Amino acid sequence: MIKYYFILLFFTLFNCFGQEVSEINKALEIPDTLEFQKEIRIYKDYSISNTVEIFRMYDEGKDNWKVQIFSYSKNNNAVTKIDVITFPKENVGKLKPKDAYLIWLNFLLWDLEFLPDLKEINYKLKLSSIKFEDGEYITIKNIKTVTDGESYKVFIKNGSIENSFSFNNPETYLKHYPTVDELISYNKLLSIIKKEFNLWND
Repeated sequence: MIKYYFILLFFTLFNCFGQEVSEINKALEIPDTLEFQKEIRIYKDYSISNTVEIFRMYDEGKDNWKVQIFSYSKNNNAVTKIDVITFPKENVGKLKPKDAYLIWLNFLLWDLEFLPDLKEINYKLKLSSIKFEDGEYITIKNIKTVTDGESYKVFIKNGSIENSFSFNNPETYLKHYPTVDELISYNKLLSIIKKEFNLWND
């Protein structure tokens, strides 16, 4: 007879994406639907603060890319900061041109158009082993759940393909489950943001 032991290790308390995305979009004065044929939005919610940060990158057409970075106050339901990044075709002072389309292709390399929510891959987030105990073999499943910290909601549109997915604490999960493809993709997405835009490096 095989016995299953599910060991739940809660690192922290429960966390959810605090504000409705449509409420945030209203404050940002952007539509809920993705406007452009190539567009990505990432909403980052810090459970220990009252701020949501939003990264938005889109092509207005003819390889005319823009990035907007917003800070949103959950307490005041208001935008507290807006940064806009454009992509010059030539050197501007010490700034060298970045190829925005190449950054976009790097996003697509990690299957963002098809990634599911973290909750949809819960069945992968376990460490299983077999143990001989009391004269029989039993299966032990260690499940580590990280439920507080940083949560992300992603929306992406690439032509006719649209997708949205959410995840939380991807770096912590990846340490425990380094072979899960979806966790690798979540982390690669964030690493591109950090490298190319010097954002979320804390």
